Amino acid sequence: MKNYYFILSLNIYASEVEVKQSYRRLALQFHPDKNPTPEAEAIFKEVNEAYEVLSDPLRKMIYDQMLRGVPTEEEVQEPVRTHRDPRYRPKPTTNAPRRPTHREEILGMMASHLRYALMISRLTLLFSVILITDYSLPPVKTITEVLAENPTNRGSSFKLELRDGKSVSVTREGARNLRKATKVGVYRSAWFSIPRALEDESTHYRTQVQLSIYGNFIFWPILLLLTSLVGTFYWKGVEFRFNVGVVNFILFLFTLLFMNVHKF
Repeated sequence: MKNYYFILSLNIYASEVEVKQSYRRLALQFHPDKNPTPEAEAIFKEVNEAYEVLSDPLRKMIYDQMLRGVPTEEEVQEPVRTHRDPRYRPKPTTNAPRRPTHREEILGMMASHLRYALMISRLTLLFSVILITDYSLPPVKTITEVLAENPTNRGSSFKLELRDGKSVSVTREGARNLRKATKVGVYRSAWFSIPRALEDESTHYRTQVQLSIYGNFIFWPILLLLTSLVGTFYWKGVEFRFNVGVVNFILFLFTLLFMNVHKF
């Protein structure tokens, strides 16, 4: 069995871009019009053969299984039949193309869309780093007033309506101490303006905004950072990397929701 990765001077974890780059380089080097040596034509044919397999996601997946010695599903399900006569020799089967199984079709789809999953993992990694940096920077303070307080459907917290048009959910104790304040200092994050604390300017009573992505949900940016790191730098297995990309996209959507949870 030919090792197409060896022919293209690649390792088994080479990406689609690396396969294409290596093929172009070797094809240019051993093309008969560029290289008139006798062995160049044979090498050029093997390079083309290797590229035809490794550039097709489904054929590449089946080839990788064969290279690792993993039997296909049809080989596993179909038992080996022995004949009573030891001199019996089965007739050679035709080389008709085998129809891919349902799982192989799914894996082929994953392989063809893997670059999008990797892109999502990289973007969510960048986004989580920005979030953590925003949390680490000194907050920005603004002065405003409390216009009204409304109990939320959770019962243990109140939503304060501020003069600047914003609303912030705080604990019952925090709302009781801030509702009579004439001036309230609001500490928001530097980049995303997410409220982190409120302070009475006269009594200097200060309460943290617990219902926030930088409060009770601080674990979410950390979780997104960890999963995006895995999706970006763990290069083993098409199915695993694709699924991690999907998970990162879902975590990203929840992160956007939690960035506004302090308003609810």
